[in-house]
Amino acid sequence: MHRFALLLTLPAFLQLTTANADGITPIELTMAGPSAVRVRVAQGTTFPCDSGDNHVILEGKFEPGNIVRLTTPDHCVCMQQTYAPFSDVDWGPSHMVCRPMSCRFVGRVKRCFPVPDPTIRVSIRSTRPSSL
Repeated sequence: MHRFALLLTLPAFLQLTTANADGITPIELTMAGPSAVRVRVAQGTTFPCDSGDNHVILEGKFEPGNIVRLTTPDHCVCMQQTYAPFSDVDWGPSHMVCRPMSCRFVGRVKRCFPVPDPTIRVSIRSTRPSSL
């Protein structure tokens, strides 16, 4: 059942990530600390983010308190970061972050729509989450 549901939603996801009729999507990354980390953001849907199939739009090391703003023509981007105490080499897994959506059920079908503020906001902590 889950595999069937994924097949129904995959074309919609790919359409959202490749064509943005609304124009540019702003991205805001807030470095929450407590240590500096490296961050990589790329346009594309291939993992890892630095794959040759993607276009890296940001890669660098940022201090706590920094706020980085950039834009993308896509609805989603690939993001990856390092973690302390080895913030130059301890890369975490790649993941997709997407512009916010508001979802609700219309009958038995879940429908999602872009919210008025399209900004992708990510707070980046230098400590590895315990769930990884």
